[in-house]
Amino acid sequence: MTGTTTRQQPASSPATRATPPDPVRPRLPLRGREEELARVRRALEFGADGGCALVTVEGPPGSGRTRFLDECAALAQRLGYVTGSRPGHPGPAGRPRLIVLHDPHFPAVEPGGALLARRHAPYGDRALVRLVAYRQGDGPGAAGPPAGWPTAHTERIRLAELRAPAALQIAADLLGVPPSAPLARVLRGAGGHPKLLVELVEGMREEQSLRVGAHEAQLVEDRIPHRLRALLQSMLLDLPDECRQLLRVAAVLGRESTVDDLLPILQVPPSALLLVLDRLIGTGMLAVGSTRVRFPNELLWRLVVDSVPVPLRQALRRQAADCRQVPSPAARPEPPAGPPELNGRENRIVQLVAEGLTNKQMARRLGISPHTVNYHLKKLFQKTGVNSRIALLRETGWNDPSEESPEPGPRVRPRPGAFEGGGQL
Repeated sequence: MTGTTTRQQPASSPATRATPPDPVRPRLPLRGREEELARVRRALEFGADGGCALVTVEGPPGSGRTRFLDECAALAQRLGYVTGSRPGHPGPAGRPRLIVLHDPHFPAVEPGGALLARRHAPYGDRALVRLVAYRQGDGPGAAGPPAGWPTAHTERIRLAELRAPAALQIAADLLGVPPSAPLARVLRGAGGHPKLLVELVEGMREEQSLRVGAHEAQLVEDRIPHRLRALLQSMLLDLPDECRQLLRVAAVLGRESTVDDLLPILQVPPSALLLVLDRLIGTGMLAVGSTRVRFPNELLWRLVVDSVPVPLRQALRRQAADCRQVPSPAARPEPPAGPPELNGRENRIVQLVAEGLTNKQMARRLGISPHTVNYHLKKLFQKTGVNSRIALLRETGWNDPSEESPEPGPRVRPRPGAFEGGGQL
């Protein structure tokens, strides 16, 4: 054997040194949910006093429902609660009970559930508080708790988007230092969506789009990380085909678009969009105003646009432009439907025009001023779309000359059917 093969490696050699375990990241504080936690605390204090309560938590995917439930359970334990997901699980006597249900399909009411109707009905020897979390749009909504779940105290909580200070504080927790102003502008694009925000920060750090300094994190490059594209892909695959199609078409047309822009491209009647829009509004991906459909979240909009291949984006935009240039059937002018309908005064003035009278002569005949006659003539010109007396007679059906006029000037007769129903003054 050679010396190389027989030589023993030092104890400190990397080949023999034990690989240190990956550091465990400390649990980050919950940010921006102080008001919601205060409402949960009220319900828990009510239960600790011997009452029964129900707290429902609703939010779109990625809103942090699981993290919020964990914080609520920790708060309940600090208040002396026994926590779990099954009401029959035994616990220390005299301690209140917290039951946590995440995205439930309402289970049958437990024996003794009717006791919850009373304000201070104990559940066995413990008070009971239910904490139930739903995906937005899947819960009981305004209808309240399910039948058979009467309760003396209820709190309905919706996890909305985080405000900018809380979102930037989460970024600072993840990075260890606050973000610089340019980086903060990029992070605000996540719109306070907790999952998108966390994935954006982690993705930018992985791809070195930001640099963490001693006092702040600096922006290096503003680009969409790959892990965000993967997150969006999983979100899209959770949607039905018609929702995914509407979402991508709307994104290509712009952050805001109208239903009239979408319908010709999707080739569906308006009624077919009702349920699709309801589903997307429930996910928080789209919002519908009085006239427009919009993406509330700028980063999500950019991600959806980025998921559509460039040639298809160009084709969709050309199709939308072509649809805007073709007037809809309702916008096309209707063909004229014959002589316009005139009231009694208008009918009489046209008859006097047909007799060849001047404005002064018509005024004496009608007992009004020439100025009033001129006013009525202008209104008649506007109504019939003409600018002369001869054209007025033609449009209103007076076209046959007569030799029986007792007054000076030409006299014509109306076509058959003209001014039917017109009165005389």
